[in-house]
Amino acid sequence: MPIVSDEYKEEKKEKILDSAFTCFAKKGFETATMDDIVAHSGMSKGAIYNYFSSKEEIYLDLLTRATEKNFIQYNKHFAKLRTSISKIDYLFNVYLAANPIDRERLEFVVVFYEFNLQSSRDPQLLKQLKDRKKILVDLVENIIIEGQNRGEFKPHFQAALYAERFWTIIDGVNLHSVYEDFPYYDVLRELKDLYLNELRSE
Repeated sequence: MPIVSDEYKEEKKEKILDSAFTCFAKKGFETATMDDIVAHSGMSKGAIYNYFSSKEEIYLDLLTRATEKNFIQYNKHFAKLRTSISKIDYLFNVYLAANPIDRERLEFVVVFYEFNLQSSRDPQLLKQLKDRKKILVDLVENIIIEGQNRGEFKPHFQAALYAERFWTIIDGVNLHSVYEDFPYYDVLRELKDLYLNELRSE
Protein backbone atom coordinates (compact mmCIF):
# COMPACT_ATOMS: atom_id res chain seq x y z
CA MET A 1 0.00 0.00 0.00
CA PRO A 2 1.38 3.45 -0.90
CA ILE A 3 2.01 5.85 1.96
CA VAL A 4 -0.56 8.64 1.96
CA SER A 5 0.62 11.96 3.35
CA ASP A 6 -1.28 13.93 5.96
CA GLU A 7 -1.57 16.77 3.44
CA TYR A 8 -3.27 14.44 0.96
CA LYS A 9 -5.71 13.20 3.60
CA GLU A 10 -6.53 16.74 4.63
CA GLU A 11 -7.17 17.76 1.02
CA LYS A 12 -9.57 14.84 0.60
CA LYS A 13 -11.37 15.66 3.84
CA GLU A 14 -11.71 19.29 2.79
CA LYS A 15 -13.19 18.21 -0.53
CA ILE A 16 -15.71 15.98 1.23
CA LEU A 17 -16.61 18.71 3.73
CA ASP A 18 -17.10 21.31 1.00
CA SER A 19 -19.29 18.94 -1.01
CA ALA A 20 -21.30 17.97 2.04
CA PHE A 21 -21.99 21.56 3.03
CA THR A 22 -23.15 22.33 -0.52
CA CYS A 23 -25.54 19.38 -0.36
CA PHE A 24 -26.80 20.30 3.10
CA ALA A 25 -27.42 23.90 2.03
CA LYS A 26 -29.17 22.89 -1.19
CA LYS A 27 -31.35 20.02 0.01
CA GLY A 28 -31.46 20.44 3.78
CA PHE A 29 -29.52 18.35 6.26
CA GLU A 30 -32.25 15.77 6.82
CA THR A 31 -32.95 15.28 3.10
CA ALA A 32 -29.35 15.20 1.89
CA THR A 33 -27.78 11.76 1.75
CA MET A 34 -24.31 10.30 1.65
CA ASP A 35 -25.03 9.37 -1.98
CA ASP A 36 -25.62 13.07 -2.72
CA ILE A 37 -22.26 13.90 -1.18
CA VAL A 38 -20.58 11.13 -3.17
CA ALA A 39 -22.10 12.41 -6.41
CA HIS A 40 -21.18 16.04 -5.74
CA SER A 41 -17.61 15.26 -4.67
CA GLY A 42 -16.84 12.97 -7.60
CA MET A 43 -15.19 10.58 -5.15
CA SER A 44 -16.12 6.95 -4.65
CA LYS A 45 -18.38 5.97 -1.80
CA GLY A 46 -15.61 3.81 -0.37
CA ALA A 47 -13.17 6.71 -0.40
CA ILE A 48 -15.59 8.92 1.51
CA TYR A 49 -16.35 6.22 4.06
CA ASN A 50 -12.62 5.95 4.69
CA TYR A 51 -12.88 9.39 6.28
CA PHE A 52 -16.45 9.64 7.60
CA SER A 53 -18.98 7.04 8.65
CA SER A 54 -22.08 9.24 8.30
CA LYS A 55 -23.36 12.64 7.28
CA GLU A 56 -23.73 13.46 10.99
CA GLU A 57 -20.02 12.85 11.50
CA ILE A 58 -19.27 15.06 8.51
CA TYR A 59 -21.37 17.90 9.87
CA LEU A 60 -19.82 17.64 13.33
CA ASP A 61 -16.38 17.95 11.72
CA LEU A 62 -17.58 21.04 9.84
CA LEU A 63 -18.87 22.51 13.09
CA THR A 64 -15.70 21.68 15.02
CA ARG A 65 -13.53 23.34 12.38
CA ALA A 66 -15.70 26.46 12.39
CA THR A 67 -15.56 26.64 16.19
CA GLU A 68 -11.78 26.20 16.26
CA LYS A 69 -11.37 28.90 13.61
CA ASN A 70 -13.55 31.27 15.64
CA PHE A 71 -11.63 30.61 18.85
CA ILE A 72 -8.33 31.39 17.15
CA GLN A 73 -9.83 34.69 16.02
CA TYR A 74 -11.30 35.43 19.46
CA ASN A 75 -8.10 34.72 21.36
CA LYS A 76 -6.02 36.75 18.91
CA HIS A 77 -8.17 39.80 19.60
CA PHE A 78 -8.54 39.14 23.35
CA ALA A 79 -4.76 39.37 23.67
CA LYS A 80 -4.99 43.01 22.55
CA LEU A 81 -7.83 43.97 24.92
CA ARG A 82 -7.25 45.15 28.47
CA THR A 83 -10.75 45.00 29.92
CA SER A 84 -13.40 42.34 30.22
CA ILE A 85 -16.10 44.65 28.93
CA SER A 86 -14.08 45.27 25.77
CA LYS A 87 -13.97 41.50 25.22
CA ILE A 88 -17.74 41.15 25.48
CA ASP A 89 -18.10 44.21 23.26
CA TYR A 90 -15.79 42.57 20.71
CA LEU A 91 -17.85 39.35 20.68
CA PHE A 92 -21.00 41.34 19.93
CA ASN A 93 -19.16 43.25 17.23
CA VAL A 94 -18.14 40.00 15.52
CA TYR A 95 -21.82 39.43 14.79
CA LEU A 96 -22.51 43.09 14.05
CA ALA A 97 -19.79 42.90 11.40
CA ALA A 98 -21.53 39.97 9.71
CA ASN A 99 -23.72 40.44 6.66
CA PRO A 100 -27.09 38.94 7.64
CA ILE A 101 -28.20 38.53 4.02
CA ASP A 102 -24.97 36.98 2.74
CA ARG A 103 -26.04 33.79 0.99
CA GLU A 104 -23.26 31.56 2.33
CA ARG A 105 -23.80 32.81 5.87
CA LEU A 106 -27.56 32.26 5.65
CA GLU A 107 -26.98 28.74 4.36
CA PHE A 108 -24.72 28.02 7.33
CA VAL A 109 -27.30 29.45 9.76
CA VAL A 110 -30.12 27.36 8.30
CA VAL A 111 -28.09 24.13 8.24
CA PHE A 112 -26.76 24.77 11.77
CA TYR A 113 -30.16 25.18 13.38
CA GLU A 114 -31.70 22.42 11.30
CA PHE A 115 -29.01 20.06 12.54
CA ASN A 116 -29.52 21.21 16.14
CA LEU A 117 -33.24 20.53 15.98
CA GLN A 118 -32.81 17.14 14.36
CA SER A 119 -30.16 16.18 16.93
CA SER A 120 -32.72 16.62 19.71
CA ARG A 121 -33.98 13.17 18.66
CA ASP A 122 -30.54 11.58 18.98
CA PRO A 123 -29.07 11.55 22.52
CA GLN A 124 -25.52 10.90 21.32
CA LEU A 125 -25.56 13.76 18.82
CA LEU A 126 -27.26 16.03 21.33
CA LYS A 127 -24.51 15.33 23.86
CA GLN A 128 -21.84 16.33 21.35
CA LEU A 129 -23.67 19.57 20.60
CA LYS A 130 -24.05 20.25 24.33
CA ASP A 131 -20.31 19.71 24.78
CA ARG A 132 -19.65 22.28 22.05
CA LYS A 133 -22.13 24.69 23.58
CA LYS A 134 -20.43 24.36 26.96
CA ILE A 135 -17.15 25.49 25.39
CA LEU A 136 -18.86 28.62 24.05
CA VAL A 137 -20.69 29.32 27.30
CA ASP A 138 -17.49 28.82 29.32
CA LEU A 139 -15.73 31.36 27.09
CA VAL A 140 -18.20 34.11 27.99
CA GLU A 141 -18.61 32.97 31.59
CA ASN A 142 -14.86 33.24 32.20
CA ILE A 143 -14.82 36.76 30.77
CA ILE A 144 -17.69 37.77 33.06
CA ILE A 145 -16.00 36.26 36.13
CA GLU A 146 -12.81 38.08 35.17
CA GLY A 147 -14.80 41.31 34.93
CA GLN A 148 -16.42 40.72 38.31
CA ASN A 149 -13.03 40.11 39.91
CA ARG A 150 -11.75 43.35 38.41
CA GLY A 151 -14.77 45.32 39.56
CA GLU A 152 -15.99 46.00 36.02
CA PHE A 153 -19.18 43.96 36.38
CA LYS A 154 -21.79 43.68 39.11
CA PRO A 155 -20.60 41.00 41.54
CA HIS A 156 -24.01 39.46 42.29
CA PHE A 157 -24.83 38.37 38.73
CA GLN A 158 -24.62 34.67 37.96
CA ALA A 159 -21.84 34.50 35.36
CA ALA A 160 -23.05 31.20 33.88
CA LEU A 161 -26.58 32.55 33.44
CA TYR A 162 -25.38 35.70 31.71
CA ALA A 163 -23.11 33.65 29.46
CA GLU A 164 -26.16 31.62 28.41
CA ARG A 165 -28.03 34.87 27.80
CA PHE A 166 -25.29 36.10 25.48
CA TRP A 167 -25.56 33.07 23.20
CA THR A 168 -29.36 33.16 23.38
CA ILE A 169 -29.22 36.70 21.99
CA ILE A 170 -26.90 35.60 19.18
CA ASP A 171 -29.05 32.56 18.37
CA GLY A 172 -32.16 34.73 18.30
CA VAL A 173 -30.87 37.32 15.84
CA ASN A 174 -29.29 34.64 13.67
CA LEU A 175 -32.55 32.72 13.44
CA HIS A 176 -34.55 35.82 12.58
CA SER A 177 -32.03 36.85 9.94
CA VAL A 178 -33.68 34.38 7.55
CA TYR A 179 -36.48 36.97 7.24
CA GLU A 180 -35.44 39.55 4.66
CA ASP A 181 -37.06 42.47 6.49
CA PHE A 182 -35.66 41.64 9.93
CA PRO A 183 -33.75 44.69 11.32
CA TYR A 184 -30.74 42.59 12.28
CA TYR A 185 -28.32 45.41 13.08
CA ASP A 186 -30.80 47.56 15.00
CA VAL A 187 -32.00 44.69 17.15
CA LEU A 188 -28.50 43.39 17.88
CA ARG A 189 -27.18 46.86 18.78
CA GLU A 190 -30.11 47.42 21.14
CA LEU A 191 -29.62 44.04 22.81
CA LYS A 192 -25.88 44.62 23.06
CA ASP A 193 -26.39 47.96 24.85
CA LEU A 194 -28.93 46.45 27.26
CA TYR A 195 -26.66 43.50 28.01
CA LEU A 196 -23.54 45.57 28.67
CA ASN A 197 -25.45 48.11 30.77
CA GLU A 198 -26.81 45.32 32.96
CA LEU A 199 -23.34 43.91 33.51
CA ARG A 200 -21.54 47.17 34.32
CA SER A 201 -20.83 48.04 37.93
CA GLU A 202 -22.66 51.11 39.15
